[in-house]
Amino acid sequence: MKNTLVITDVTQMPQEFSNGNEACVVGVDKDGKTIRPVCKGGFQKDYLVQNNNVIIRPGAKVEFDLQVITVIPPHVEDMDFKPSSIVSKGFCTDVEWEKTLQQTSFSTVDDIYEGKLQGNECLPAGTNTRSIATLSGAKIVGIQLAERSVKPRITFIDKTNHQYCRPSSDLTLWNRCYFQVRKKHVNPDTVIKELLIAFSNSKRLYLRLGLARPWKKDNQCWMQVTGVYTFPDYLQGKTFLDVLS
Repeated sequence: MKNTLVITDVTQMPQEFSNGNEACVVGVDKDGKTIRPVCKGGFQKDYLVQNNNVIIRPGAKVEFDLQVITVIPPHVEDMDFKPSSIVSKGFCTDVEWEKTLQQTSFSTVDDIYEGKLQGNECLPAGTNTRSIATLSGAKIVGIQLAERSVKPRITFIDKTNHQYCRPSSDLTLWNRCYFQVRKKHVNPDTVIKELLIAFSNSKRLYLRLGLARPWKKDNQCWMQVTGVYTFPDYLQGKTFLDVLS
């Protein structure tokens, strides 16, 4: 079943679930259905690029040949696909991109996970709810960068002023932080300050929140920030590869 998705998330898969070269990709179809394309061997980062051009990125339109598979809640969005079926269909305009985010948007974290999130952080594998959606109207109030991996950890509040502090697996944001700190030797505090200013100066901010696959040690699905998107775009159109130069 061929279906064109507007890509909403491109995240780095953790080492526990991948070989380090895998991404998690999520998109929304024309009917507003959220779909996570998965395949045997994992979604390789190589699939994100064709002819040295990034074709799978947030805001991209991409066609997949999708097949229904048995899903395990909360990852009810999973569908199988053939890597050879990937076809670029161009990119959204800013208006189209924001409309897609709004189409999948909720005002509170509690609404996204239907009140089932435990301790602001996780829920048990098998819980019958969605695994990913957009949070609108949120405000980022703090950022931490892991000392070793430079993985961002974001503190944010939703419209009820409920505060959350969760790691971000957003591939572009993570690559940007890593390159600035490790390759350009920018002080982490400077990187954090620049991001906080950029986020606070944006007119509109959307956070994508997703549940990771269950950890073996506790069988919990932990919430993470899978995308940070602003209007105007704080990245000025840069992709996960552009921020590495």
